[in-house]
Amino acid sequence: MYLARKTIRKETHYSIRESFREDGCWKSRELFELGTDPSEFIFYPGGKGYYYDLAIEDALDTVGVPFELDELDRIFWDFLDPEIQRVIIGFQKDWTRQGPSRGESEPKTGVHIFDKRRIHFLRCGQVDQRYLNRVPPRFFRRVWRRSRDEIEHLLTEQERILKPRERAAYVYTIFDLQHFFSGPLYKQHPSVIEKETLDDYFVETVCQMNDDSDLWAGLPETNSIREYLIKYVIMYFDNDFPRPTFMEDYYRDFMNRHRRYIPPKKVQIKIEEAAKLFGMSWNTLKKMDRKDLVRLYRKKAMEHHPDVGGDQETFVKLTDYFQVLLSKK
Repeated sequence: MYLARKTIRKETHYSIRESFREDGCWKSRELFELGTDPSEFIFYPGGKGYYYDLAIEDALDTVGVPFELDELDRIFWDFLDPEIQRVIIGFQKDWTRQGPSRGESEPKTGVHIFDKRRIHFLRCGQVDQRYLNRVPPRFFRRVWRRSRDEIEHLLTEQERILKPRERAAYVYTIFDLQHFFSGPLYKQHPSVIEKETLDDYFVETVCQMNDDSDLWAGLPETNSIREYLIKYVIMYFDNDFPRPTFMEDYYRDFMNRHRRYIPPKKVQIKIEEAAKLFGMSWNTLKKMDRKDLVRLYRKKAMEHHPDVGGDQETFVKLTDYFQVLLSKK
């Protein structure tokens, strides 16, 4: 279950919804309307005690949805008395960590690239996401096995941390507008791009995203722009890219020049496996110069990249082996 928000005539309306599996995809359904003030459904009999309106429990029982008090605490957390929050937070086990249990594996359908870009930026703040596919799948576990509606509400809540000067860069990153341009300058400073050109690419990308059936699986079809995308259109056109400063450029250049990839200890070259991945004998790989090795890696990366139907694990392993080989040149 999760808390859903919807703006109606400039007022925020709340409801309790649930994600469920049906027809091979995740969908969502309304369980209980909370109106404009969910705190009205919380009662304080005295002291540090509290309970939720029995109408909520009756509604959930009627539709056959099992629940625990911890789940309701998570949904109503922002509306609980601060003193009650302080008292019960120490007794909650792990309800603040949304997502599947520790032993649960990644869903076979994977996580949509649009969700990956948003989560990565919100957690790391990086515009340049060239190495996104090297991020472990569990990094995105909070959106596993959830309906599109629940994912969008979850990420909308996380987007509150964005500062005004970060919003344009955020949209630039999550819609991967940087792939229309070449050169590191465009990845770090989108403000140098001609605005009209960038606007055209943005509108084109939004339209493509709006027609992505994989992204909107489980939702009814529509002939207009998805409500989940409208906020990004507003965010893009209402915010400007911050102009780069001399000191920012200096610090970034310094860090990039002194950056060195150190593969984890668990990444050990297996000669036969590396030779098979690169399609070359081990002796040939060792004799290659840096330029030829990079050219070979790029060719193989295009074959195994997840975006073109390749295997995620194979692509990560290929990249790790490439970094180890490159460090020896």
